Amino acid sequence: MNFFKIIYKPVLVLLLITSNILIAQEQLRPLSSNMNLAITPRLTSLSKTTTTITPLNLPFFDDFSYSYKSPYPSSSYWLDSSTYVNSSFAIAPISLGVATFDGLNKHGYPYAINAPVNFSGSSDTLTSNPINLKATSTHTYSASDSVFISFYYQAEGFGDAPEANDSLCLDFFKPSINKWSKVWGVKGYNPSATDTNFYRVKIAITDPLYFDSLFQFRFRNKATTSGSLDHWNLDYIQLKHFYYYNDTLLDDVAFAYKPSSFLKNYSVMPYNQYNRTLEMGPKFRNFIRSNFNIPKFSSYNYSVKDEFNVTVATDVYGTFDNPGILPFVNNGYYPGNAAVPVFTLQPFANTFSDSTFYTIQHVLTTSGDAKKSNDTLVHVQKFSNYYAYDDGSAEVGYYLNTYGAKTAVRFTLNAADTLRSVRIYFDPIIEGTLIQGSSFRVMVWGTSGNVPGNVIYKDSLTYPEYLSGSYNKMPTYQLTSCLPLGVGSYFIGIQQTTNQPLNIGFDKNTNHKESLFYDIGNGWIQSAIPGSLMINPVMGCTYAVPVSINEQENFNKIKIFPNPTQNTFQITYPGNQLEKSDLEVFNSYGQLVLKKSIISNETIDASSLSNGLYLIQLKVNNINVSSQKLIITK
Repeated sequence: MNFFKIIYKPVLVLLLITSNILIAQEQLRPLSSNMNLAITPRLTSLSKTTTTITPLNLPFFDDFSYSYKSPYPSSSYWLDSSTYVNSSFAIAPISLGVATFDGLNKHGYPYAINAPVNFSGSSDTLTSNPINLKATSTHTYSASDSVFISFYYQAEGFGDAPEANDSLCLDFFKPSINKWSKVWGVKGYNPSATDTNFYRVKIAITDPLYFDSLFQFRFRNKATTSGSLDHWNLDYIQLKHFYYYNDTLLDDVAFAYKPSSFLKNYSVMPYNQYNRTLEMGPKFRNFIRSNFNIPKFSSYNYSVKDEFNVTVATDVYGTFDNPGILPFVNNGYYPGNAAVPVFTLQPFANTFSDSTFYTIQHVLTTSGDAKKSNDTLVHVQKFSNYYAYDDGSAEVGYYLNTYGAKTAVRFTLNAADTLRSVRIYFDPIIEGTLIQGSSFRVMVWGTSGNVPGNVIYKDSLTYPEYLSGSYNKMPTYQLTSCLPLGVGSYFIGIQQTTNQPLNIGFDKNTNHKESLFYDIGNGWIQSAIPGSLMINPVMGCTYAVPVSINEQENFNKIKIFPNPTQNTFQITYPGNQLEKSDLEVFNSYGQLVLKKSIISNETIDASSLSNGLYLIQLKVNNINVSSQKLIITK
């Protein structure tokens, strides 16, 4: 029996914890929810015998390569689904994206949170739209046409292994008698550490009752219904006629994983902390898989657009030749098992008007490629007011089960700044009844060698929060007071005041274990688990003295223009236009670089200021106005 499942049950959890059976060390456990599934799913359930949908014609093919666009299967192919389309749970998929089956419904919540630990019940389904297997204008289908369905499946992946009482099954629908029939199934098993394979299944369609204009097929699983458990990953589903004996994969060169960030150290970072020299990754990493059975020439290029859809960089890597991209079987990802085709990045701007993003499009071009949809991959590189190592999704939860245990993640500031809050994703275990009352403190440590040093901030007690029904959102824990931080590295995290596993979201697709440390009472230890913890420090405090509502409304009317600017700018504010106000300008290191008295709409000379981000402080009637940003670009 899977130990991870046992600890989902309240009585057993308390028994294990209070009797100190659990080993005091860092652990992973399955999640009880999915933060990437919206409360209102895109697909809605429809009758399986409906005639209002135009049936699809052969061939049918879906490899879920649109996983970077949506967590739901495409309505172009699927009638209804409770599976999760993603690019994070599979190991070595046939192409980018899989449909993952588990114990969570389409809303990302357990089917039955209090189900018995040894119970395995009906869970996810993936049902095709009606498919025309009767006749076209030129052909009438029959068993002699060699009509086959094929697909690839993987147990566990980066998730939880299904057990023997769990299963993945395939059903066919006979419209004329309104009946589903099971045609294939596999029992759960625990793959070995080296078994990361996808296994191919090929099934002939021969029963005359299936040759109907409203034929359908569906996949379904049985799982423990109390959480994200008993995972199956499904990929590369195709249904076609004249399926030959040696047909396996399509002739296809495809992306297999999401590309690396063009940041060297983070997935997301504050826009004002970005330093091109220190933070820009020297190369992209792309995992490219060839499903041809011979070496294949292919070319690659990428383009980068800013938030205004303006192209700011592009590059053509050229042709993969001599001898070309080798077949994945026996060779691995291009260029072999190293799996690191790399491309030099052009420089990007290092000043931003505010939080911003870049859209990077990666494109493969291969002669004779049978599927073009998986040859284009889009990645959004975000800059915001927080740091993140994780990619925004969690596959498992990370926990320490010791009273007073400390968890810390290292972050580096390239410019003086202030820490105002910390985003932390806690997975709600058993609807939060076990840990919702368990307190913790947000902590900040200095650096001592390569590990956390002295405590420089210790906040008051707070409690885990859950954003029920949210989509890819994390709660924010506000600091009691803003913490000024100079240039350098800091460790930001929590100290728990409970021996309950707090279960912080853990991303297994981005590995930054070198920045994660924990202390269970015997000193700081670097994490041994590959991945990234979902703790995101939020930077940038604004300072203002308390003011009345009317005064605050006036302050919100203060404008700086033009912004960005080259040499001059103006500040306009309400009130007596001839009354002088005090202006202070600070650079990104917190140094005062300009101070003067001004009146509204006065032109201010900024020619002495170099390119970069500045903070404007304005005092009107001896009242401090919240900081506003100014960008100098020459």
